[in-house]
Order: sequence, then structure tokens, then C-alpha cells
Amino acid sequence: MKETEAYRTVFQQTLLNKASAKERIDERTQGSTPERKHVRISRRTAIAIAVAAALLTAGSAAAATSFFARQNYTPANYLNQNEEQRTKNGETIPDVEQALKAARPADVSCTIRMMPEIDTNGVIAGWREYMGQPPYNEADWAWVRDLKPTIGDVIFDGRELYVTTRIETDRPEVFEWYTETDQKLWIACEGASYTAEGDAEPHTVALIGESQFERIDDGAILVQAQADLSRPEDRLPEDGILTMTEQLYVVDARCDDMQPTRAAIAIIDFTFTFDAAASRPAAETQHVSIPLSGEHIVTVHTWSGPDDFTYSMTNRVLSLDGVVLDAKIEYRPVGVYVTIGVKDLPPSWTEWERASLIQAMDDVKIDKDACAVCRINGETVPLERMNYGSNDAVYLLLPIYPSEYADVSSVTIDLFLQRVVAANGSEPRDDWSYTLKLGESIDISETATEPLTSFTVPIPKNN
Repeated sequence: MKETEAYRTVFQQTLLNKASAKERIDERTQGSTPERKHVRISRRTAIAIAVAAALLTAGSAAAATSFFARQNYTPANYLNQNEEQRTKNGETIPDVEQALKAARPADVSCTIRMMPEIDTNGVIAGWREYMGQPPYNEADWAWVRDLKPTIGDVIFDGRELYVTTRIETDRPEVFEWYTETDQKLWIACEGASYTAEGDAEPHTVALIGESQFERIDDGAILVQAQADLSRPEDRLPEDGILTMTEQLYVVDARCDDMQPTRAAIAIIDFTFTFDAAASRPAAETQHVSIPLSGEHIVTVHTWSGPDDFTYSMTNRVLSLDGVVLDAKIEYRPVGVYVTIGVKDLPPSWTEWERASLIQAMDDVKIDKDACAVCRINGETVPLERMNYGSNDAVYLLLPIYPSEYADVSSVTIDLFLQRVVAANGSEPRDDWSYTLKLGESIDISETATEPLTSFTVPIPKNN
């Protein structure tokens, strides 16, 4: 990600989550050289919050009146449990399980490089000293050489790649975040490469993830990794066997719980194979054209930087006459993906206004402030927003699977626009504007939504 893109993405996410912008941007842009200690929310704390939220909402899923309503469903959330746990909890989805088995993932090889082999420039050793930790001692860490990765689930849904890796160890308690031990480690996947059948040239994949808090049984932990491959130039082949190598960083949490590259004890190069054809579309992709009209208040976001970074939000009355959206419908074993982007705009529209229109729709919730509501056979179904923070499109995942197509009579998506109503004690009106610089924060205390449009999602009937 380019530096300017990092500023924009992190800053927008920070605003919407009412957190400090500077700390989040520092995490994404600072170099490896130690400068000073930062007080910040760690990756693990953020994940703990997300896990807690998922657990709070998961209990309501059992009360759903339809088999379509699978709350919080995404492939990543589904793979949060191994197959045995999913089966035990009655949460298996046959189409997804079939796709996972069809991928036929298999282990190939594993190489473990310890800190003396990977710290060629002394950055890790310097960081250990800076953090007050003892120098690397082979006797203390020799047991890490016995870590044994094996491949779990692999699935590529045409947009994202999901990989779960099982790490067997005789010291799983060291990786349990809330267990007191002399050593404290976690494992981060920081990228991968692959080769395809008939093509020996390696291709890189931005596969990112980390280990869970708890062991999955008496002697293993699970590493979950995910890669956004939605851009055409990043797509994986959808046919043939792929051979992929993960870079798994074994990280000393007492040195750093955010940046694996400067606190690694070892790197595991783990190679596995899988069949990319397992996640092929179940039907041909379709497009739905959605014309808009009328005047609407849109909160327009603009920014400049990164050298003199400023961020502004302005409520503007915009005419949507001549604006046409495009809904791309992809039918996959893991669900139906709906990608809503802008197809046509009046010449007077700016790029900021286009991106802000997408952002105003990009908030999928099932409550009074919902910006997208899906109804399957007339029943409201919880949705998950995908690719949070994008200014290119709104990504929705509908929990509808090929074996269920025949039971679906209608699918409708209602779109809404969300705008800022109250921020930092003020009440924005049509001409309201707020600007802040890097390091400042804004408290968006109230938003409002208004209906935008509705459209029908076609479902194949020949399955």
C-alpha cells in the first residue's frame, strides 16, 4: 500500500471508530528503526474486541426463523472454527464444506529459520535491547525449531483467499495470550508466494493474519490468514493446483505485539498445495443497472497530505440525477457477492463526491441506521460488509448457497445514504463543514440515514 493510501484508509477508519488518528497512522507508516515507545492499542487488543463482539451477537443467530439468516457470516468467520467444532456446534454449511474438501489442501515442506539467520542487519537485536529484553539465546528458544505446521482449510472465493494453518507444539500455553508463562509468543503470517501448474514463475500474495488466542486442542494453535485479491492484477488462477509458501513469523510479544518484522524469534517457511478450481463460480456473473435521482444530503470527505495532512467533511445537497450504479453479482460456493460501484456520473461531479457517495452507502447494519438491508423471500437477513474502508465500491456477501437457489423466490436490497448529524458537539446542517489536521480526532456522535433506492438480485434457477 502506498503511503498516501495508508494515510487515507487508516484515517477514515479511525474517524468512524471515534479513535485517535495519529496513533493508528503511526502504526502503518513508521519504519523499523526504534525512535520512541508508543502507547497504542495492539493488534491483539483489537482482535479481542472483535471476538467479543462476535460472541455477543452469535447467540442471536440460533433464534433466526430462516436457514438463510446466518448472523455475522463471512468465510473468515466461518473458518474461525475447525470442521470438528463447526459440526459439533451445528454450524456447518454443506456448500462451503464441499468447497473446502474440493480444494484438497496438502502439506509439502517446512523450513524454520531462527533469529541469527534472519536478523542480518541487526534490527531485531537492536529492538530487543531497546525494549529491555535479553539478547537472543539459542538455548532459550531451541524448542521453536520443533514447531510443526500443517495445512487446515483453504478457499479462494474469487475475491479473497482464506488460509488456516495448524501449528502443532508441545508448548501451546506460550501462545495463549492470557496464560502467564516465562515466554510469550504469537505467530503472524506476513505474506506468501505461489506457483501454478505449468508456470514456474513465483507470484507474491499479500496474505496477512495471525494466531488465535487459544489452542484448538491439547497441542496446537490456529493461524488464520486472508488476502484481498479483488483487483484483476492480483487474482489467483481459478483452475489447477497451486503451490503456495507462507511466511509465518514467530514473534516475541514482550518485544512488540504489533510489528512482527522487528520482534521475530524465527520465520517458518511453510509450503502447501491446493486446487484453485474448488471455488469456481456456480453460475455466470450478472450485472444490474441502478439509476438514481433526486436531491440528497451527502457528507463529502476530502483530504490532503501526507506532508501537510488535513481532513475535511462537508454536508452538501447533491442532485443524483444522472448517477447510475452498477451491481455486479457473483455466485460462489461461499455465498453471493454483490459489488455496488458507480457506473455513470454527471460531468460536474468530482472524484471526492463519487467516493463520498460510496462511503455514505458503505455501512451495513440491521438497525434503524442501516445503509443496506437485504430481504430474502421477504425476510430481513443480516449482512456483513466486506472490504471496509474502500472508496471504490460497496461489497456485500449474501448468505445464499448453490444448493439453496431453488428455494429462493426473491432477493431485494434496499440502499440508504448515511450522513453526519452531530460531531464534536455541533449539529451539521446543509452547509456544515469540519476540518482537522493529523493528530486531531473527531467524535461523530450521531448519524442519520435516508432511503436511496432498491434493486432485485437475480438468483439462478437451473441448479
